[in-house]
Amino acid sequence: MKKRTWMGLGMAMALSLTACGGGKETAETTPEKAPAETTAGQETKAQESANAADSDRPKYVKGEDEVTGKITVYTTMEETQQAALQELWNKYYPNCKMEIQADSVGTLATRIRGDESCDADVVIGGMFAADGDKYHDILQPYTSVLDDEQLYHDASGYYTYYDVQVMCLVVNPELRDELGIKIEGYEDLLQPELKGKIILAAPDSTSSGWRQLQTILATMGDKFDDEKGWDYIKQLIPSSFSTTSSKDVYNLVINGEYVAGLSYESTVAALIKDGAQVDCVYMKEGNTAMAGGAAIVKNAPNLPAAEAMIDLLASSEFQNIRASESSGRGSNKNVDLQGLPAADTLGLVDLDYDYLSQNKDQICTKWNDLWAELNGK
Repeated sequence: MKKRTWMGLGMAMALSLTACGGGKETAETTPEKAPAETTAGQETKAQESANAADSDRPKYVKGEDEVTGKITVYTTMEETQQAALQELWNKYYPNCKMEIQADSVGTLATRIRGDESCDADVVIGGMFAADGDKYHDILQPYTSVLDDEQLYHDASGYYTYYDVQVMCLVVNPELRDELGIKIEGYEDLLQPELKGKIILAAPDSTSSGWRQLQTILATMGDKFDDEKGWDYIKQLIPSSFSTTSSKDVYNLVINGEYVAGLSYESTVAALIKDGAQVDCVYMKEGNTAMAGGAAIVKNAPNLPAAEAMIDLLASSEFQNIRASESSGRGSNKNVDLQGLPAADTLGLVDLDYDYLSQNKDQICTKWNDLWAELNGK
């Protein structure tokens, strides 16, 4: 009796399973569904892991898979800065190859304008707040996601700044001490002991020369571009040698061919850091600051990468690396100055960028005319 009861229960359970599961067909298909469920679970976990990795990236860094292919960078940066930028780019965007072409900004702009096959995505360096719309025809606007951290802004929306240039005098201390003089500013360059021992760069052919002329006119007159400022220039020119290369200024002072030169802070500070036996002198009469930066090329082939690059340049992370490697003064308010003096200690005089943009040719022509007149050339 018990045996028949257990057999009856067994047959009932079998019939029940067949009715609910579809018999033999269910037995064969059910195992096939399990791997699909496992794969879906693995994909979900992989996506969660990827999202977690992206969430760990700084807010100015796009997702790794958003920036791929190749980015072509046109730049005026010297090799140390290029290397620093390349390393940081590879850290965040390993799937996007960076190709660099370095030259003067004038040459790079000409290349973009003249070559229909040009594949440049961004131009980095050589473009300043006083340039106005000089390069707008080859660029397109973009506002960095870090715009709120910047100390300088481009009202037109084309440039994103990463560099702030202030000026200095580069002085050979050994030669200065042999002359028994002090050099603390522009006025000291007029000492008779320095006649023929000063080197400067031509303002119509070099960015450093143009920036120095701006600074002289801003600090040595009662107002910018007045006769008092030009009277100082008339005294400076006969004591000076002019070059068409910004590099000549600091190199020839380092080599002892000149006692003093008119140059950039960042360049001289970097040279001193590398062991050059020169002094970086901030003019006691005051100084000026000019923001320089980068922009996206019009119709950039790789726009996501171009935007990612601009955001990276605006970051305090890149600017801190640049400051450490080459003594650059950054535009991001969170950047460490790496031993450079604070801006509010330099006696900075504001510049009228519109005036500079509209009157550069006129100002440089006046300089050239005075140079020819006073040097008999």
